[in-house]
Amino acid sequence: MGRVWRRESARRAQGMCGAPKNWAVCEKGSGVELLTAAQMRAIEQAAIESGAVTGLDLMERAGCGVVEAVFEEWPELRATSHRAVVLCGPGNNGGDGFVVARVLKEWGWEVEVFLYGDAETLPPDARVNYERWRGMGEVALLSRETWEGRVYRGVYDLLVDALFGTGLRRAIDLPLVTLAPNEELGQSYKIVSIDVPSGLCSDSGCELGGGTNQILAGLTVSFHSEKVGHRLQNGPAACGRTLVADIGLEGSPRPRVGVKPPPMGAVGGCPACRRTMQRTSNTPCKAGHGIAMR
Repeated sequence: MGRVWRRESARRAQGMCGAPKNWAVCEKGSGVELLTAAQMRAIEQAAIESGAVTGLDLMERAGCGVVEAVFEEWPELRATSHRAVVLCGPGNNGGDGFVVARVLKEWGWEVEVFLYGDAETLPPDARVNYERWRGMGEVALLSRETWEGRVYRGVYDLLVDALFGTGLRRAIDLPLVTLAPNEELGQSYKIVSIDVPSGLCSDSGCELGGGTNQILAGLTVSFHSEKVGHRLQNGPAACGRTLVADIGLEGSPRPRVGVKPPPMGAVGGCPACRRTMQRTSNTPCKAGHGIAMR
């Protein structure tokens, strides 16, 4: 099991993202609380409804936290300008990606952004950050038909996976596995996934769709807390090193009504993982108000 890095104090962003200063190592056995996707959504919603924070605030902090994490993990990328490709999805994970693109552009990087979906149907906060990015650069539409020639044949330094986050429950109609760097094409780029590698169930660690079509990241940046899927099944291998960025939810109001776990627990609620459990007789992982990995 790889090490998981957690930032201990929140950075209050003022302009450009700065270097993270306080990080600690959380090994398996450290009693870290793991949350399901539903529990994380409830925590965010409770904080927003309390007036303590807005969705745009959380998205900005998340995007800046990803850039900080990248520079912490790969210091050579901070030193000079580089080239990044940012793959944004149709939800708030894509909104985080637009923030990352903007911050990297302000840092002096050359940034190419792709959107899988329709800008007109983006959630409100993601649409705001889409428009902010459009004031700085173009957005190319991404589909299975345009995938091969437009994305994975390029030579760049960083690929940002902001396609799908913790809410994904279905297989993706994109050949995600082809995003692995191809040495024959001169590729050696780093891959960072936002919240969870696309194609991976955040509640179980299983590949959605039951296949092997998922992104294999060198770094995964989660927010507020690790998710159950980071630690189970294929999660550790797909996530690479997982870093938890503080986005200011510590001490925020908790939901007044507890979030029920999925039927059969976090793992059992995932169709892909149910098939795995039927083959291997694994015991489902129960999750109520979060579980402590020991």
